[in-house]
Parts: sequence; structure tokens; C-alpha cells
Amino acid sequence: MGLFPRLGHRFVARWHRAFVQSPHAVAVVAVGTDPRGCEQVVGFLLGATDRRAFRRDVLAEHGWALFGYGVVALALRPLTLVHFLRTRLGPYLQQLWPSSAAARRTDDGARSATVGDLVGDLTAVAVAPSIRRDGAGRRLVEEFLERCAAAGTPAVELVTATSSAAAVAFYVNTGWTGLGSCATRDGVPVQRFGRRLDVTEGA
Repeated sequence: MGLFPRLGHRFVARWHRAFVQSPHAVAVVAVGTDPRGCEQVVGFLLGATDRRAFRRDVLAEHGWALFGYGVVALALRPLTLVHFLRTRLGPYLQQLWPSSAAARRTDDGARSATVGDLVGDLTAVAVAPSIRRDGAGRRLVEEFLERCAAAGTPAVELVTATSSAAAVAFYVNTGWTGLGSCATRDGVPVQRFGRRLDVTEGA
């Protein structure tokens, strides 16, 4: 979901590296064994313990590399370039200049108005289809929440496509609270969820 997957493997790999390297982010994997007893990655989770600080880290450490990969990817993908110009160029430019502070407040404030300034972000979680009912996704999310609590993060948010009934049900059944629905810049309906954390447990 979103633009980044359309920009190709090299862009996404660099984006994922930001989660590994930032002190304000979390990247964890679930490891299982195949029938021969060999270990294999069967799931992963990416998230931020402080999404604003993580964005600053991304811009400072990876901004130019991501910009370069993005430009090349768009040049090689004309349809994606047209889509980018139509749906994202204006908002991205607004985020680069101080005169657009109101636009940034609209983007961030709409998501975090109910939970304060320090908010974690569960960005992505994926599990191999063969083990989706084995609890790997739940354990990945629990590990992430524990790390957020240890970092002093009082609340975490996420968005998931409303068309994925299984994902919506997963978050409803694991203690997340619905924060409303909206649509992405691509027009995809999404459901927002939040989770308050007891930071004393992780201290």
C-alpha cells in the first residue's frame, strides 16, 4: 500500500535500512524452521518508537540516498511518475518549506490529536501465509510494543487498509482502539488504530 513499494527493491531496501539504524525505530524478524530444520525468516515488523524523531533521522541519514533512488525509479516507471506528480508532488513540496507549517500540522495533528506529541508508529508487519494462524504476527507486535514502552512511548498508532478484513480483525482482537477512518493520497480507504502503553512496565 502506498508509493514506496512502487519505487522498486533498492528504494525499499534503503527505506528498511533506516529502521535498522535509527535509535528511534524498531526492526524485528520472526524466524522459523523449514522441514529440513534450517532457519528461515517467516515474518518481520517495522515501526518507530518516536515517529517525529524517526522522520528527522531518515532525512538526516538517508534523505539524499532515498531521493536518488526515487528519482531513478520514477524515471524508469513513467506511469508511477505520472501518479507521483498527480498525488504527491504538492504535499511533498509543502513539507519542505517552513511556510507550509500549517500543512504539516494537519498531516501530523490529525493522527495524534488524541495521544499527545510523543507517538510511536507501527509501520509494517508481514507474516508468511503458511503461519499466519500460529501467533507470529501477535508476537512481533508484542515485541514492538514492549520496546516502545521501554523507550517511554505512551501511545502507538497505525493504519491498515479497510479492505483487509483479517488485518482489521487482528488489531480489534489484540487490544487496539479504532481512531476513525480516512483515505490515503491514492484514495485507498484505511482504518486508524491506536494503543496506549503503560510505560512503567517497560522501564
